[in-house]
Amino acid sequence: MAVQVLNRPGSRPVGSGFGAGAKGDILQFRILGPLEVENADGPVDTGTPKQRAVLAMLALQPGRTVSVQRLIDELWADEPPERAIASLQAYVSRLRRALEPGRSARDKSNVLVSRAPGYQLNVPAEAVDAARFAAAVEEAREGGDPHAALRTLEAALKLWRSDPLPELGDSHFARAERGRLHELRLTAVEERSEALLALGREAEVVYLSEAELAEAPYRERVWAQLMLALYRGGRQADALAAYARARAGLIDELGIEPGPALQQLEQDVLRQAPHLTAQAKAPAVTAPAPQPQPQQEPGEPDDGGLVGRDAELRTVDRLLAEAAGGRGRLLLVSGSPGIGKSALLRELTARATGHVGTGTGVDGEAPPVFLPWAQILRGIAESGAKAELAAAFAPYGNLPAVLDPTLSETLPLPAAERLADPDLARSRLYQGIVDGLCRLAAAGSRQAPLVLVVDDAHWLDAPSTVLLTMFAKALRRSRVLLAVGYREAELAPDAPLAGALGELLADASAVRLPLHGLDAQGVATLARAVTGDEVPAETVAMLVDRTGGNPFFVVELLRVLVAEHTLEPEHVPVRVQEVVRRRLAKLPGQVNAVVAVASVLGRDVSVPVLREVVQIDELALFDTLDTAVVSGVLTATDDPGLLRFSHDLVRQTAYLDQGPLRRARLHARAAQALRDTGLATAADLATHLRAALPVLSPYDVVPALADAAREAYDRTAHEQASAMLEEALGMVHRAPANEKRDAAELDLRIRLAYMHQATDGYLAPVVTAQYAAMEPLLLRLRGRPVLDVLPALWGYASFQTAAGNTARGVEVARSAAAGGSTDPWAALVAEVHEGAAAASELDLVRANKCFDAALAALPAGDLPVFPIVNWDPVIGAFAPAAIAANLLGDFDAADRHLRAARERAARVGDPFLDMYVANYAAVVAADRYDAAATLEAARATLATAERGGHREYQSLAGIVLGWAEVRSGDPAGLARIDAAREHLGDTILRFGRLQALHADACLALGRAEEAAAVAGAALERGLPGQSGFAEPDLRRVRALALGDRALAEEALRRARELQYAAAVARAEAALTSW
Repeated sequence: MAVQVLNRPGSRPVGSGFGAGAKGDILQFRILGPLEVENADGPVDTGTPKQRAVLAMLALQPGRTVSVQRLIDELWADEPPERAIASLQAYVSRLRRALEPGRSARDKSNVLVSRAPGYQLNVPAEAVDAARFAAAVEEAREGGDPHAALRTLEAALKLWRSDPLPELGDSHFARAERGRLHELRLTAVEERSEALLALGREAEVVYLSEAELAEAPYRERVWAQLMLALYRGGRQADALAAYARARAGLIDELGIEPGPALQQLEQDVLRQAPHLTAQAKAPAVTAPAPQPQPQQEPGEPDDGGLVGRDAELRTVDRLLAEAAGGRGRLLLVSGSPGIGKSALLRELTARATGHVGTGTGVDGEAPPVFLPWAQILRGIAESGAKAELAAAFAPYGNLPAVLDPTLSETLPLPAAERLADPDLARSRLYQGIVDGLCRLAAAGSRQAPLVLVVDDAHWLDAPSTVLLTMFAKALRRSRVLLAVGYREAELAPDAPLAGALGELLADASAVRLPLHGLDAQGVATLARAVTGDEVPAETVAMLVDRTGGNPFFVVELLRVLVAEHTLEPEHVPVRVQEVVRRRLAKLPGQVNAVVAVASVLGRDVSVPVLREVVQIDELALFDTLDTAVVSGVLTATDDPGLLRFSHDLVRQTAYLDQGPLRRARLHARAAQALRDTGLATAADLATHLRAALPVLSPYDVVPALADAAREAYDRTAHEQASAMLEEALGMVHRAPANEKRDAAELDLRIRLAYMHQATDGYLAPVVTAQYAAMEPLLLRLRGRPVLDVLPALWGYASFQTAAGNTARGVEVARSAAAGGSTDPWAALVAEVHEGAAAASELDLVRANKCFDAALAALPAGDLPVFPIVNWDPVIGAFAPAAIAANLLGDFDAADRHLRAARERAARVGDPFLDMYVANYAAVVAADRYDAAATLEAARATLATAERGGHREYQSLAGIVLGWAEVRSGDPAGLARIDAAREHLGDTILRFGRLQALHADACLALGRAEEAAAVAGAALERGLPGQSGFAEPDLRRVRALALGDRALAEEALRRARELQYAAAVARAEAALTSW
């Protein structure tokens, strides 16, 4: 599910130069996304998809006429209906009413006007967001102020909500218009980057450019802006890498080289051309030349304070103090990409008070030799320490210039001695660099050690690594803090640092500082720093789960949340994908292949299921998984058969990098593997089969969704269950229309109907809608075997009976038998609903006979219970039979039927059936005025109803239980009755006997006036169907409350007419009080 963090800003236009929003009653039209129309009163309903398409076409050209023929061509392509013009006129007429609701039928439309040869949207251009957007882009391009341009463009880009004009489908015209609008949007993005570059905001350009290139990888202007932003941010190597990516993409995909401008920019970056650091439009500002810095991995808020790393920063402060005191230290900082190594190293350099030099390793097959050390030396020299550096290296000559030739002119030193022996020359160079830097540290302030930083050391060349190890050995009595950052999981076995790491870690001066993900508190603090606001705890939990607390990943997800105000579960920010891809690219091919398959299984990976899917040798698989665990892509769990992706973003990137058809095939194989291993839940199977739909038939997926819906229903996740069944229904509707589709649809609809009857009420509108849709299906399937359609036959007939349509209920119930079926289940359905119809007509004797006939027709074997609620039609026969027998005074038969129903329910083992039978037992006990038995049965009903979320049953049981409580001496029962009645609302009209219990409870508490009012209201409103059996008791209670003997005699007369034994006895007893 998507996570919401902030309210979406108002969609009215803001900013300079392209309108300040709707004024007065001017309509606003938004087509940069799904069509939206708004007037002064709020959103306007634009009707059907065809109507919306007409309006969208007109809104594309406000003030211009679009011909009727053009509209017809776009609405119906090559197959317009015979009455296309009439249909178009109807759409226009309805749109006019929607757009001008106050206009009378006689007045002409002022908004959607007729203009030969078609129609025109007669509104100013600024009333349409696309027109305002185009004007804003033009204004920004023509202006000379980058501040104003940025404000205008950012406001304009907020007008884009999603892909424009979805109403127009995929026609040639729609594609052309979308292409035009997207091109204009890309221009706006590029102009915004130009403004940001002019204002010195390079970091934002990097982020925005990467995002745009993911969608438009051939935009050379965006590549150029990215390169320039990286270079100005001190990331020359990354700028060159960006050019390499651009060139590779153009050659591989289009077979062309980059254009001259991009090629020239690469040359300018290589030679560090001075003009690259100038800001094209902003006022010139004097600044030092860019120095190499550790590559930025967002992990701190904008004010530079590092988040969630208090313990690590205490270690940094301690090491700085120790180095200042003459005890040099080696700090080895390790962690995965984005974990915050570079951020910590930047904070280290910020806290240093003496000379600082920083250098970074460069990814590549042949990284430049000594590059990090050259960067360190150049950085120290350009920070204002040329004289000190020259003095430190005076005994050795200009050794720094050997590493960085530009220092030959910078440092006033003679050239270093050239030696014929290469080994000796190399040794002299290494030792001289170490000694010179140690001399520099010794000559500085005793409170300020020399700080040297080597980041991304996993990419170091061999000579740089040798120099690093030599320096580590010289640290102990120096005033130097040497900090090294590296990615341990990406350290290739043959990497120079891999061979030296053991020696470095064993050095007495070394301190290892592995960085791990932030905890929830750290993520919350980081989120607050990025968003400027408190982020809900559930969002923080989501961020921790998806990112493992990796600060870079957290920040990237937060940027999406802030920009889009929602985060879809499968969304992976572009920069995160780049980081993960680079990490995965370092792994062997087979490891990547297995990780890709594992990504289909989910965040948690069952090893037995994975083995079934990949079908490779077991030992080879385990070796491959070991590599994935060692590399940090997967992590072990307490379960030896279960691995887990270190971050869900890693899994999602590996998943999304596979084509949709490959993913679908893998999901299908995963589903089969889950079945074969016996490790599947219904939800797991449904998840995989749903994703495999492109390579499977809907009929392969629908049963799994139905089973998963049942699982969800059992967990009381009713909304989820309903959504799954509706999704399955949508799949079935996409299949060809035939008997198979009808049968599948009928099965799904009866599941939906039964579920909503149990949770929302027997006659709820959603239930009515399902049974209405079932009627034509039952007609078309009437030739099928009875058992195939029995759940639908039973459900439909019961629904019609309860709704008062008893004749229709009986007709449907008898349809199978009427069609010649001799199946005993057909007789059961018919007799039960015949009995229910007789009961609704208040004919107890006939109802009892029908129920007895139904029970006599019971087949010997058990019937598979009905779907979702595990409904058992046998219980559906015993329960009403118990009611009928009880009303007639045959208490033995009633008890016998209830026992049989309980036994059936116990055999099925479903809580719903237990509740259903307990509810009938409570009604039977209450009819006998047995308060103790009623209390027991009603409490059982209520407890199960509350656990299962069966709201109507909660209210029904609440009334019966409240009555029993009052009759047992607890006056609080009346409040329970009132609360239950309030929840039931008008539904109480179907339950006359419950109204009679309410009136009786009032009378028992001495509230005669209230008792008379309750009974009188029930009698006045009428007692439909079986509620009529409550009439004698309602008249009796009202008679006792009012002291009206004639009314009591009427109650006795009516009870005898109905042959309602218990009511007769109660009425006779009432008459003895006079």
